[in-house]
Amino acid sequence: MAVSFLEWFRDDDGWTTPDGRRGELAGLVIGLPIFLFVVTGETGLPDPFESPSAVLFGTLCGFCYAAYWRQRLCALIPERVRNFAMGSLLSGGLGLSLLEGVDLAVPTVLFVLAAIGTILAIYLAWLLSPIEDGLQPPRRGASPPQAVESTPTR
Repeated sequence: MAVSFLEWFRDDDGWTTPDGRRGELAGLVIGLPIFLFVVTGETGLPDPFESPSAVLFGTLCGFCYAAYWRQRLCALIPERVRNFAMGSLLSGGLGLSLLEGVDLAVPTVLFVLAAIGTILAIYLAWLLSPIEDGLQPPRRGASPPQAVESTPTR
């Protein structure tokens, strides 16, 4: 069942930031318009038919990331490196300027947009689905106590 979006930012102690898939969804929803704004300022909005292989590869990578690779990649890459990479990627800047020099800016932008769009579509489908709990955090509460073997004391 879908949970209120504001509950993601509330914790027992007050306001917090969402983590896991919820944090990624919130970050992508906020970061995608910023990325589009930066990209349209530098390269213009690219035509998907200009490089269909980049769109197809981005869609495939986005699906594989959301469905299969996320846990493995999150275990391999430290969180600070992930946050830096996402921030530098979504802000455009120097990386996009270098790609323009070798004429790879448009395919890279199409790849990123296709991957992000696919991940957003999958996460939103999981979020709105009444039978899938893909974005739900683990249940809170205490687990049942372990069985204690009593040993006689002497």
